[in-house]
Amino acid sequence: MVKSFKKYFSFFGILNATTSVKINSLLNSLNYLINIDIPKIMKKLHVSQLKPIKLYSTNKCNTQGKN
Repeated sequence: MVKSFKKYFSFFGILNATTSVKINSLLNSLNYLINIDIPKIMKKLHVSQLKPIKLYSTNKCNTQGKN
C-alpha cells in the first residue's frame, strides 16, 4: 500500500534548519566582534601607554649594551 500523505518535516530538515540558525548566529557574533569590539580595544591600547614597573631595572638593561 502506498501512503497517501506527505511528510513536510523530516528529522534531517529540522536538524539542518536549527544548525543553520546556530551557525548564522555564531557568524554574526564573530562579525560584531571583528568590526566593532576589536577596533575599540585597539584604540584603548594605543591611547594607554605601558610603563615599566621598575625604572631602574630597564635602565640597567639599556646601559649594559653600551659598556
